[in-house]
Amino acid sequence: MRKLWKRLKSLRFQIFLFLLLFGIAPGFLVRAGLLSAYERRAVEVQTSDITSQARLLAAQIAASNYLQDLASQSVSTQLDQMSTMYDGRILLIDSAFEVVADTYQMDEGKVILTADVIRAHRGETMQTYDDEFHYIEVILPISDPTTSNILGEMLVSVSTDSVELNLSYLKQWALLLQLLLAVGVIVAGFALSGMMTRPLKRLAKSVRDVHDGYENDFKG
Repeated sequence: MRKLWKRLKSLRFQIFLFLLLFGIAPGFLVRAGLLSAYERRAVEVQTSDITSQARLLAAQIAASNYLQDLASQSVSTQLDQMSTMYDGRILLIDSAFEVVADTYQMDEGKVILTADVIRAHRGETMQTYDDEFHYIEVILPISDPTTSNILGEMLVSVSTDSVELNLSYLKQWALLLQLLLAVGVIVAGFALSGMMTRPLKRLAKSVRDVHDGYENDFKG
């Protein structure tokens, strides 16, 4: 234990620990930063794409008076296609906040009166990302193309499982690279700490030799 404690207190070990800390710790920060930036950017791109597609569809819904009459087969087909393409759910809400169409056919006839729906009814486009349950929700107004009156709202809820799958894949590769980097830092740190302390050891040996020479001369 005494020898171990002596090694832990040695200058070489302290230099090695210093190199290890500053060689490995930034890797954790960079890894976390890159993964967070990827997730944020991927969600932003997907949200923007969904919003653009939803706006185009909302314009067609308003032009065909689809909220009052669900007879347009073209709009119905596009709703189903968009829902399938994004692996999501689309709800159409009229001016009385009643769901007139649901691609899952679960909430038709129900009233949805939430803060985001009310804000969309006032003309705002609401975009929400739930990182706990992994989905994006976009709520936008459906406006009359001639009078700009709000006819209703479109609510699009889309799963971000594809983003999470890619993120999980990147995490595995980042962890592998980080482990390889850690091994390289440990080897390099061990070698560098030895190289940096070698001159000090030679100096200490020279001082001891000089000291021993003085003692021998004094005794002689």
